[in-house]
Amino acid sequence: MAVYRRRVQRIGKSTYIVSLPNSWAKKIGLEPKMNVVMEVLPDLSLRIYVPYKQESRNVFEHVVYVDSTYSEEDVVREIIGGYVAGALTVKIVYKGIRREFIEKAVNIAKEKLMGLEVVDEDATSITLQIVVDPNLSNLTSVMKRMVRLAISMHEDIISYLNNAVDKSILDAVIARDNLVDKLYLLALRQLIAILSDPYEMGRRGLKYYDAIYMTMFLKSVERVGDHAVNISKSLQTLASQPKFITNLYTNAIEVFKSVCEAYIAPDKNTAINITKKIEELKQLEDEIRKSYGEDLAKQTAITRILDAISRIIARSIDIAEEVIDIYALKKMDKIQLATNEIE
Repeated sequence: MAVYRRRVQRIGKSTYIVSLPNSWAKKIGLEPKMNVVMEVLPDLSLRIYVPYKQESRNVFEHVVYVDSTYSEEDVVREIIGGYVAGALTVKIVYKGIRREFIEKAVNIAKEKLMGLEVVDEDATSITLQIVVDPNLSNLTSVMKRMVRLAISMHEDIISYLNNAVDKSILDAVIARDNLVDKLYLLALRQLIAILSDPYEMGRRGLKYYDAIYMTMFLKSVERVGDHAVNISKSLQTLASQPKFITNLYTNAIEVFKSVCEAYIAPDKNTAINITKKIEELKQLEDEIRKSYGEDLAKQTAITRILDAISRIIARSIDIAEEVIDIYALKKMDKIQLATNEIE
């Protein structure tokens, strides 16, 4: 990151002038009489950028140099790192490493990531390109799809508990989690791309604090998908369904669905109402643990299921609080903007 020092000059009673770095102006294509946007950040620093999309963008290639110290998981993590960082291509360079080792790592990464394809290879390298379906280019759409999938996993489990479907649905639920994980990583990639582009941030009205809360929200949804996997695996070990958890489980998923909708909307009032509903669910959970203590002690699988439901409820609380926090921050922004306009 380049740092420049400039002396501020004052003209008249209210105008301050500071010169812009010549190298920066040339890099972004700044010309005389062009308009620029000056954004006041929370720490009172200024961000200056051109209020339109630049035609040319640097093509980012993430290069991974693999040596004998790497495991397959290490290579996969490096590929995922480049993917999330926004690389258009990932090049894996290796020497003295078995080809099969690299190919296996690439195949694992392809199972975990959307739009990852091999486009070039030779004796010492493999190049992967990231080409995402245009229908998944909108961050909000990806978030909504991720929420729908995570909820559908739990709804299918509840259908099994109600004898509406057979036990084979649990395998389908476990397999579906892979898609939730893919959408999670895709959403992170898109979010980072937006944060690196001031024009996109301005166009979407996205603040840095929005990104922090969005990351927390996405992680909560991804974890709720993981809980569906854990519940499914626990149910597969049981001879019969624990019917006494169905009511709590159903209500927990309904609350999670509502709070996700409140986050995406956003809707502070719904979030506040949900926190009250969650308190009722906590009481119901306590009653179940007291009433069925012997069953829980004998069958640890049921305890694991109940613990997973409890964590889903906790994630719902987190999301509701995020909605309320964001509302407060947006309100402060409006007050600050009004104050600046008066000045």
